Amino acid sequence: MRNDRRGGQRRNQRSDKPDPLLMVEWCRVIDHPEAGGVVVVVTEPSLHVIRLRAKPNSGLQMVGARLYMGIDHSKREVVQDILGFARIRDLSNSSSIEMPFVIQQFIEDTPEIFLQQFFNRAGNLSLKMHAFELLAGVGNKKALEMVASRGRAGWESVTQLNEDCSINAPELLAKRLVAEIEDRELQPRLIDLLLRQDE
Repeated sequence: MRNDRRGGQRRNQRSDKPDPLLMVEWCRVIDHPEAGGVVVVVTEPSLHVIRLRAKPNSGLQMVGARLYMGIDHSKREVVQDILGFARIRDLSNSSSIEMPFVIQQFIEDTPEIFLQQFFNRAGNLSLKMHAFELLAGVGNKKALEMVASRGRAGWESVTQLNEDCSINAPELLAKRLVAEIEDRELQPRLIDLLLRQDE
């Protein structure tokens, strides 16, 4: 009997999800040093950092620009080919600098995902640590204040959360997600809990 590594994952085609990069439709530019060259992007919503080849006459893409990279090639205005995952250690300095801002922009554009899935649900990770303490600059005391502020109903908007807790929630969460992208050993991984559950 042939040992097909993929066989265990093969299910009914309608219910099965394909390779993570095949199902991605949109991404945001984090680096494009030269027109027509390789573009480094972060995918939505799963935040994979990948490399794309731009179409020859597509011009230089601005950092943060949202590009269609889905399977419908007729909709691809910029993307010619998907080259695969980028090695984080090989990213340029500008990529590393821009990534937190691009991910923060994504969080700000889709706040309901992060508000409902993280900020309004986060609980204790252990007897001594709350999930809010994964955010840069949030210690135990601040985390307890945030839990008290959240109450039973939760926050209705990121604006309300920011005002109640005197923080910039998208910025803090973006920093954590970038840290997880840069260090695959970092645990727990909010990126997996919030954005990659189905992979």
